[in-house]
Amino acid sequence: MKHEIITLTDVTIIGMAKEIKFREGQVECPKFWAEYVERIIKPVIFEKKAPDEFQKAAFENGVGGFGLCTCDLPNHNCMTCAEVNFGGCLDRTFTYVIGGIYKGGDVPEGMKLFPIHSGRWLKIFFDGGMKAFQQQYQQFFKEWLPQHPEYQCAVNAQFLEWYEDGKDIESPDYQCGVMMPLAEK
Repeated sequence: MKHEIITLTDVTIIGMAKEIKFREGQVECPKFWAEYVERIIKPVIFEKKAPDEFQKAAFENGVGGFGLCTCDLPNHNCMTCAEVNFGGCLDRTFTYVIGGIYKGGDVPEGMKLFPIHSGRWLKIFFDGGMKAFQQQYQQFFKEWLPQHPEYQCAVNAQFLEWYEDGKDIESPDYQCGVMMPLAEK
């Protein structure tokens, strides 16, 4: 998998948030994305309606560019827990956020702000577009990450899915992937 190390500093994500059980993530996250399309994309882009304050904030901040996974369990890494301690988290929930980088301004009702861990992040690029996303997501955790022990996730880390803006998600050339903060060595 193609990867690079990037630095994030003072980044805040704005977006729609939903509590999802770990065991239901593969079904509920795509359903939440469908809600995002119905609430933001369909009315403004396809139906050509004037955006309301919620939709304006979404477009101004690029909501839809990231999927943020986070939880409030102390000393916990949501992204690795499923593989390391699968049974332990099945009935717990994580917060999934469909978001963008907050550029300032009002935060409308129905959206929240989430500060992101500053520091070095591992950015992974998936091949094959959205059709291959789930398969490569699992491959990243089950195969790639264990084979690269030099990359260790920071404790209490958030995890970001990233998506290319304004492109055809059905195209095999569509760019997407995952990002995780790295532990300081």
